[in-house]
Amino acid sequence: QLIDSINNEIQDIKTDVESTQVPKFDSIQLLLTRKKNSVAEIIQYRKDNTQENAVQQSITGIYNVKDSILGTVKPVKTNERYQWRQLVNSLLTPRQMDSLSKLPVSNDSLAMAFDKVLTKLLIRDNALKYQLYRKEQKLLEENRIISDQLRVILATVENEFLQDSYSDITETEDAIKKTIDIMAWVGAATLLLLIVFAWMIIRDLASNQNYRKQLELLNEENEGLLRSKSMLMATVTHDLQTPLGSIVGFHDLLKNSGINVKQGQYLENIRESADYILKLVNDLLDFSKLENNRITIEKVSFNLKNSIENTCRALEPLAHTKNIELNWDLDEDLNRNFISDPYRIKQVLTNLISNSIKFTKEGSVEITARLVNQNIYISVLDTGIGIAREKHGDVFKEFTQAHSGIEKKFGGTGLGLTISKRIVELLDGTLQLESEEGQGSIFTIILPAIPAGDLQPRTVEPLITECHALQGKRILVVDDDNVQLSLMKEVLSIYSENVTTEINSSFVMALLETDYYDIVLTDIQMPILDGFDLITLIRHHAKRRIAQLPVIALSGKRDLTESDFTSRGFTAHHPKPINMETLLALLCDLTGEETHLVPKATIQSNTNGLYSLKSLSQFTYGDSDALKIILTTFIASAYENCDVLQGASSEKDRQKVSDTAHKMIPMLKQMEVHSIANLLMPLEDNVENMEWEEVSMRVHSICRKMAQLIIELEKEIS
Repeated sequence: QLIDSINNEIQDIKTDVESTQVPKFDSIQLLLTRKKNSVAEIIQYRKDNTQENAVQQSITGIYNVKDSILGTVKPVKTNERYQWRQLVNSLLTPRQMDSLSKLPVSNDSLAMAFDKVLTKLLIRDNALKYQLYRKEQKLLEENRIISDQLRVILATVENEFLQDSYSDITETEDAIKKTIDIMAWVGAATLLLLIVFAWMIIRDLASNQNYRKQLELLNEENEGLLRSKSMLMATVTHDLQTPLGSIVGFHDLLKNSGINVKQGQYLENIRESADYILKLVNDLLDFSKLENNRITIEKVSFNLKNSIENTCRALEPLAHTKNIELNWDLDEDLNRNFISDPYRIKQVLTNLISNSIKFTKEGSVEITARLVNQNIYISVLDTGIGIAREKHGDVFKEFTQAHSGIEKKFGGTGLGLTISKRIVELLDGTLQLESEEGQGSIFTIILPAIPAGDLQPRTVEPLITECHALQGKRILVVDDDNVQLSLMKEVLSIYSENVTTEINSSFVMALLETDYYDIVLTDIQMPILDGFDLITLIRHHAKRRIAQLPVIALSGKRDLTESDFTSRGFTAHHPKPINMETLLALLCDLTGEETHLVPKATIQSNTNGLYSLKSLSQFTYGDSDALKIILTTFIASAYENCDVLQGASSEKDRQKVSDTAHKMIPMLKQMEVHSIANLLMPLEDNVENMEWEEVSMRVHSICRKMAQLIIELEKEIS
């Protein structure tokens, strides 16, 4: 069984070894088979010639002799003497069992027969042993030879396996060595690539950082240029308006002074040039406001049909000068009130109709207006030169016109359509263009139709408020600007005889503890103690009458809402510049009295366009003495503020510049000095992001204009 199992394993091994080793395994199997047969022969031979077989053969031979003797031997009678001797022997000698049957034969014959049989048996046994020995020796020799052959073959196979294993190990070691070498080279190359990539990444990051810094610098420079451009445009346009107004005024005076025809032609040329420059100035002003998001859209009730008709009628003389028909067809559904900004709609419509008249040599200009699906469609059609389709997008870009020669031939700056489109978008509408070159143009304004309902149109005649409940009330006004204090005192003194002003906010709590006040009005941005700190002290005061005192915040901060003030403890908020109607209505609400509206007195204002005393005159009810006090205080404060502003600019103190600008703006807006207020607003809100060169230039322009304003105000006082 062992040899068979070995053969089976060898058979399995043969399937996995090389073909050159298969014959050796076949030889091993053959020798094992021979050895198996040899061992089987030895076992069988020994089995057939065992000692038990020889003994059995001897017994068989003895029985055969017994039978032969019994046939020839006859029993004899023993004598009495022999019997006694036998008895004695049996008594004296131990009894032994005899394997042979006692036969009645003679001792000699029996002995001879035994000897003969035994002799044969011994001879035969010896012969068998010898034969077995020789056979065993032969088989053992064959087995030894087979074992030697097996040993040789196995040794050969083992050596071959070992050699193959050594070869495999050597090849594996070589492969491992090559792999290690390759991995080392790959690792070195990878490390080199990582170093290169790291260097490239670091270089790119450094470059990106450098580019970013350059971009930031360029962006800052660009923003500075844009601010400078806006400031330059604002300054130049405002500076041009006054002399242009003077030119137009003197033109009208000269025109009626008995001039001849030639001089009249000169004056008309002057007027046309002045009108052109004035339109350019107005366009630049509007564009600057749009760029800085300073154009506000009103939501008021007005009759749209009447507004469009008035605009068209105003432009009829311009069309007649070119022998062009100006016609309009307006839907009757528009003859009612809508909510929008009539001034801006008129501005856009005037610009579109003027352009159509300007670019139309002959034919007509048609204006149509329709109400369709909750939208208002206002179209301006002309038979002019038209616009090529590929130029439609360009005409709405600033300083761009459809043809290169248009400016020389027809004039214009290329800002009109840009301004019109942006204004229409601010009105939540769109401006569309349909045109072919040489076939005229159609500009269509699409606006949302918002019916006014029960809302009445805006009243033309202004109103002010009377509040009798303020009589006898003690009012405390807190501000760090003497001009504002003077203005508020003069205005509020009309309604109450007990008005106290305080320029130092740190003294307010002492005043509240020593005197009784019904209402407090306070500025927010003040030195030492600002308005928010002051309201905190008031609301946390131990005395109930002080803690519950009505306090109104007066602030020019445009980034704060009503809730920003009321959430901090203020009773109400009123923005600067002061609107007396709104402020009086607020004060009357706080005192529990309904407001009564009466017409305002007509106020004569200056005509130079630099400022307007209309609002101040309304506050003082035309009291010239009160107005002079306010103006005198303003002039003194203006000198001081300009000195502080110039000093802060020289010292590069941004906070001081911002605070001073904040202090100056409300009163300038109250007097409608927008040319200076517009220059101050960036200093208040955005001085941190401005270059000092721009700040210095802006401060210089402000102080120069303030000097001009002071001269005019001194003339007003005198």
